[in-house]
Amino acid sequence: MDKDRFEHRLIAQKFVYLLKLKGVEFAYPFRLYVRGPYSPALAREYYQHADEFFRCETESTLSPAEAGAVAELTGLFDKSPSLLEIGATYGHLAYEMRQPPEQAYRTVRRMKSFYSNEQIVKGVNRAKQYLFVPTDEEVAALEAELQEWQRAGIRSMRH
Repeated sequence: MDKDRFEHRLIAQKFVYLLKLKGVEFAYPFRLYVRGPYSPALAREYYQHADEFFRCETESTLSPAEAGAVAELTGLFDKSPSLLEIGATYGHLAYEMRQPPEQAYRTVRRMKSFYSNEQIVKGVNRAKQYLFVPTDEEVAALEAELQEWQRAGIRSMRH
Protein backbone atom coordinates (compact mmCIF):
# COMPACT_ATOMS: atom_id res chain seq x y z
CA MET A 1 0.00 0.00 0.00
CA ASP A 2 1.42 3.33 -1.09
CA LYS A 3 0.27 6.38 0.88
CA ASP A 4 0.92 8.52 -2.19
CA ARG A 5 -1.65 6.67 -4.29
CA PHE A 6 -5.23 7.85 -3.79
CA GLU A 7 -6.59 4.43 -4.66
CA HIS A 8 -4.54 2.77 -1.89
CA ARG A 9 -5.60 5.34 0.69
CA LEU A 10 -9.24 4.85 -0.33
CA ILE A 11 -8.90 1.07 0.04
CA ALA A 12 -7.37 1.45 3.50
CA GLN A 13 -10.05 3.88 4.68
CA LYS A 14 -13.00 1.81 3.47
CA PHE A 15 -11.45 -1.50 4.57
CA VAL A 16 -10.91 -0.24 8.13
CA TYR A 17 -14.38 1.32 8.21
CA LEU A 18 -16.13 -1.88 7.14
CA LEU A 19 -14.11 -3.88 9.67
CA LYS A 20 -15.17 -1.37 12.33
CA LEU A 21 -18.83 -1.85 11.37
CA LYS A 22 -18.30 -5.60 11.68
CA GLY A 23 -17.13 -5.11 15.29
CA VAL A 24 -13.35 -4.94 15.00
CA GLU A 25 -12.12 -2.40 17.57
CA PHE A 26 -10.57 0.75 16.11
CA ALA A 27 -10.13 4.15 17.75
CA TYR A 28 -10.62 5.99 14.46
CA PRO A 29 -13.74 8.17 14.22
CA PHE A 30 -15.29 8.28 10.74
CA ARG A 31 -17.57 10.82 9.08
CA LEU A 32 -19.25 10.68 5.71
CA TYR A 33 -17.45 12.62 2.98
CA VAL A 34 -17.87 12.77 -0.82
CA ARG A 35 -15.98 9.49 -1.36
CA GLY A 36 -17.61 7.74 1.61
CA PRO A 37 -16.65 7.27 5.27
CA TYR A 38 -13.30 8.86 6.06
CA SER A 39 -11.16 9.23 9.18
CA PRO A 40 -8.58 12.02 9.35
CA ALA A 41 -7.02 10.20 12.35
CA LEU A 42 -6.48 7.07 10.23
CA ALA A 43 -5.00 9.23 7.46
CA ARG A 44 -2.52 10.73 9.93
CA GLU A 45 -1.51 7.21 10.96
CA TYR A 46 -0.67 6.00 7.47
CA TYR A 47 1.24 9.18 6.70
CA GLN A 48 3.19 8.93 9.98
CA HIS A 49 3.92 5.24 9.41
CA ALA A 50 4.40 5.28 5.65
CA ASP A 51 7.00 2.47 5.60
CA GLU A 52 4.83 0.11 7.65
CA PHE A 53 1.79 1.07 5.56
CA PHE A 54 3.73 0.32 2.37
CA ARG A 55 4.70 -3.13 3.67
CA CYS A 56 1.31 -3.73 5.35
CA GLU A 57 3.09 -4.38 8.64
CA THR A 58 1.89 -3.81 12.17
CA GLU A 59 2.87 -4.80 15.68
CA SER A 60 -0.75 -5.74 16.38
CA THR A 61 -2.04 -9.27 15.98
CA LEU A 62 -5.56 -10.16 14.98
CA SER A 63 -7.80 -12.43 16.98
CA PRO A 64 -9.26 -15.39 15.07
CA ALA A 65 -12.59 -13.53 14.76
CA GLU A 66 -10.84 -10.42 13.42
CA ALA A 67 -8.79 -12.48 10.98
CA GLY A 68 -12.04 -14.08 9.80
CA ALA A 69 -13.61 -10.65 9.29
CA VAL A 70 -10.57 -9.58 7.23
CA ALA A 71 -10.68 -12.76 5.14
CA GLU A 72 -14.41 -12.40 4.51
CA LEU A 73 -14.05 -8.73 3.57
CA THR A 74 -11.14 -9.49 1.24
CA GLY A 75 -13.06 -12.35 -0.38
CA LEU A 76 -16.16 -10.25 -0.99
CA PHE A 77 -14.56 -7.00 -2.12
CA ASP A 78 -11.18 -8.21 -3.45
CA LYS A 79 -9.74 -4.79 -2.51
CA SER A 80 -11.75 -3.13 -5.30
CA PRO A 81 -11.72 0.63 -4.59
CA SER A 82 -15.09 1.24 -6.25
CA LEU A 83 -16.87 -1.64 -4.52
CA LEU A 84 -15.33 -0.73 -1.15
CA GLU A 85 -16.35 2.91 -1.57
CA ILE A 86 -19.92 1.96 -2.48
CA GLY A 87 -20.18 -0.72 0.20
CA ALA A 88 -18.73 1.48 2.96
CA THR A 89 -21.03 4.35 2.01
CA TYR A 90 -24.06 2.05 2.08
CA GLY A 91 -22.87 0.60 5.40
CA HIS A 92 -22.57 4.07 6.89
CA LEU A 93 -26.06 5.07 5.77
CA ALA A 94 -27.86 1.82 6.58
CA TYR A 95 -26.02 0.54 9.63
CA GLU A 96 -24.68 3.66 11.32
CA MET A 97 -27.24 6.30 10.34
CA ARG A 98 -30.03 3.67 10.45
CA GLN A 99 -31.58 4.67 7.13
CA PRO A 100 -34.04 2.10 5.77
CA PRO A 101 -32.32 -0.11 3.14
CA GLU A 102 -34.25 1.36 0.21
CA GLN A 103 -33.47 4.93 1.26
CA ALA A 104 -29.78 4.10 1.84
CA TYR A 105 -29.61 2.50 -1.61
CA ARG A 106 -31.20 5.55 -3.28
CA THR A 107 -28.81 7.85 -1.43
CA VAL A 108 -25.82 5.78 -2.57
CA ARG A 109 -27.07 5.89 -6.17
CA ARG A 110 -27.38 9.66 -5.96
CA MET A 111 -24.00 10.16 -4.25
CA LYS A 112 -22.17 7.69 -6.49
CA SER A 113 -23.79 8.52 -9.84
CA PHE A 114 -20.33 8.38 -11.46
CA TYR A 115 -20.39 4.59 -10.95
CA SER A 116 -22.49 2.26 -13.12
CA ASN A 117 -25.71 0.81 -11.76
CA GLU A 118 -24.09 -2.63 -11.90
CA GLN A 119 -21.20 -1.49 -9.68
CA ILE A 120 -23.60 0.12 -7.21
CA VAL A 121 -25.73 -3.03 -6.97
CA LYS A 122 -22.61 -5.18 -6.48
CA GLY A 123 -21.15 -2.90 -3.83
CA VAL A 124 -24.41 -2.61 -1.90
CA ASN A 125 -25.10 -6.36 -2.09
CA ARG A 126 -21.61 -7.21 -0.90
CA ALA A 127 -21.93 -4.77 2.00
CA LYS A 128 -25.24 -6.37 2.97
CA GLN A 129 -23.71 -9.83 2.73
CA TYR A 130 -20.76 -8.78 4.87
CA LEU A 131 -22.65 -6.79 7.52
CA PHE A 132 -26.01 -8.53 7.84
CA VAL A 133 -26.34 -10.69 10.93
CA PRO A 134 -29.67 -12.51 10.99
CA THR A 135 -31.69 -12.72 14.19
CA ASP A 136 -32.49 -16.11 15.72
CA GLU A 137 -36.05 -15.76 14.39
CA GLU A 138 -34.78 -15.09 10.86
CA VAL A 139 -32.47 -18.11 11.02
CA ALA A 140 -35.33 -20.32 12.24
CA ALA A 141 -37.65 -19.06 9.48
CA LEU A 142 -34.98 -19.64 6.85
CA GLU A 143 -34.26 -23.15 8.12
CA ALA A 144 -37.98 -23.99 8.06
CA GLU A 145 -38.27 -22.72 4.49
CA LEU A 146 -35.18 -24.66 3.40
CA GLN A 147 -36.52 -27.84 4.98
CA GLU A 148 -39.75 -27.43 3.03
CA TRP A 149 -37.79 -27.01 -0.21
CA GLN A 150 -35.73 -30.12 0.60
CA ARG A 151 -38.89 -32.17 1.27
CA ALA A 152 -40.39 -30.95 -2.01
CA GLY A 153 -37.19 -31.92 -3.85
CA ILE A 154 -37.23 -35.40 -2.34
CA ARG A 155 -40.93 -35.86 -3.20
CA SER A 156 -40.30 -34.80 -6.81
CA MET A 157 -37.47 -37.35 -7.13
CA ARG A 158 -39.84 -40.14 -6.06
CA HIS A 159 -42.22 -39.46 -8.95
